[in-house]
Amino acid sequence: MAECPERLSCISIILCDDIYRDEATKKLVIVGTFNQITVPSLPIVHSRMCVLFSLTNGNGEYDLSLAIEHERTGQEIVRIQGPLRVDDPLSIRDLNVQFAGVEFPEEGKYWIVLKSGEEILQQRPFDVRLFEREREASDGNTA
Repeated sequence: MAECPERLSCISIILCDDIYRDEATKKLVIVGTFNQITVPSLPIVHSRMCVLFSLTNGNGEYDLSLAIEHERTGQEIVRIQGPLRVDDPLSIRDLNVQFAGVEFPEEGKYWIVLKSGEEILQQRPFDVRLFEREREASDGNTA
């Protein structure tokens, strides 16, 4: 893919349960945002999660990839990629991706990583925790 004159910018990444488009207004409806997934055991297959990201400053063809990586191991547990064409650098493009059946092998911090080619545009952390650890953490904070 040819070098693009504009550096594509990601201005937000949101994790949520679902995203709908209101057909009357064309607005996005974001359902169930989160920063943490709490599970009963590991490894576990998470049934569904959505990632909404907003891009601007683009002009040309870009090779985008969106991945989920485990921080401690560096293991990439899922990745999607594909081309994106942007014709107006002043426009803002909201793109959403649905991940189904993502397996989280262990507890810890994970990162959503958005890249254009090999360049990281934006990354966002979230945690995967066991129910019992979540209870232990909250037990220390209760009177």
